[in-house]
Amino acid sequence: MVDVEKNNRIRESGKETRKRRENQDARVFEMKFDANKMSNQKLDNMKRLFLEGKWFTNHIIAKGISDSIFYKDYKVKKVNIKVKDVFEERELKILSSQMKEYIIKRLQSNIKTLQKSNKNKKKTGKIKYRKVLHSIPLMQYGITYKVDIEKNSIHIQGFDDFKIIGLNQIPENSEFATANLIERNGDYFLHMTAYTPKEEKIPNKKAIGMDLGIKNQVSFSNGIKVQYQVPVSKRTKRLYYVFSRSKYDKETKIRSKRGSKLLNKINGEFAHQNNQKKDINNKLAHYIADNYQYTAYQNDNIHSWSKFYGRRIYQTAIGGLRNTLKKKVCTPLE
Repeated sequence: MVDVEKNNRIRESGKETRKRRENQDARVFEMKFDANKMSNQKLDNMKRLFLEGKWFTNHIIAKGISDSIFYKDYKVKKVNIKVKDVFEERELKILSSQMKEYIIKRLQSNIKTLQKSNKNKKKTGKIKYRKVLHSIPLMQYGITYKVDIEKNSIHIQGFDDFKIIGLNQIPENSEFATANLIERNGDYFLHMTAYTPKEEKIPNKKAIGMDLGIKNQVSFSNGIKVQYQVPVSKRTKRLYYVFSRSKYDKETKIRSKRGSKLLNKINGEFAHQNNQKKDINNKLAHYIADNYQYTAYQNDNIHSWSKFYGRRIYQTAIGGLRNTLKKKVCTPLE
C-alpha cells in the first residue's frame, strides 16, 4: 500500500531544501578525531568498522558486475571472505545497515561510471578487491552521525561519542549534510559537507603574474619572491633504515607485524610533510585570492622538471599551487 501523504511530505520537503540551497554554498570541512581521548576499546571498534567495510565491499564485488549492479541486501549479517585458499564466514557486528546501503550505492556508481567510459572507448581499469578500505560513508545527518559543537564531540551510529578537533572552523547558521569517515595512517578524520549562507563578493578586477622556478619557487609580478623547502626529516630516514630490516614473505606477500607498524609510521611522516607543503600552497593561494581576481602564469610541465631537479621539486610541490589556485575564487589566465 502506497502512503500518499508520506510521499507528498517528502516531495514538499525536497522542494523546500532545493529552494534553500539556492542561497547557500556547499563547503567541506575536515576534522580530526582526538586520539588522546579515545579508549583502546574505541580504537579497536574503529579498526573493526573499516575491516567490516572492506569485507562487505569485497562481498559485493565477488557477485560479479552483472549481479553487483542490482545488489540491494544491505541487511546481510554474515559474509564469506577468502583467507589464503579457503573461504571463511565473518559476522558484521559494527557496520550499520545505512552504512552498508551507501557502500552499495557508491560501488554501483563506480561500476556505472566504468561502463560509460567503456562505451566511449576510453581506457579504464576494473573494479578490484579492496586490500584496505579508507572511507565509510555517513550519509544522513542526525541518524548515521550527529555533531555537538558545544561539547566538541561527534556521535556515530553504533558508537559512543568521540571528541573531535576542528569544529570551531564551521561558521554559524551552517546546515550539516553528508559526511565521510576517513582512515589515514592510523588516524581518523571526518570530512563533513555543510551548507553556509552565500557571501556577496565584490570583484576587484586586479590581476597578477606568477612564475614558478627552482631558485625562487614563486615570483610575483609585484616584486614578491617566495623561497621554501620541506625536506625529508631525520626521523623518516631512521624509520626507513629500521623498516628495511623487517621481515617480508614474498610468496604470501605478508609483512611482519613490526614491519606493518613501521610502514604506518613512515606513511604518517610523509603525510605530515605533505600537509606542510599544502599549508604553504594554501597560504599563497589565499593571498592571491584575497587581493586579485585574475592570475596569469605559464603552464609549465612541472613533472618534467623532476627529471633534472627531482629532490628540489619534491621538497616544494610547486605544481600543486596551480591546482590550489583553480579551486579558489580567482580566475587563472594560462
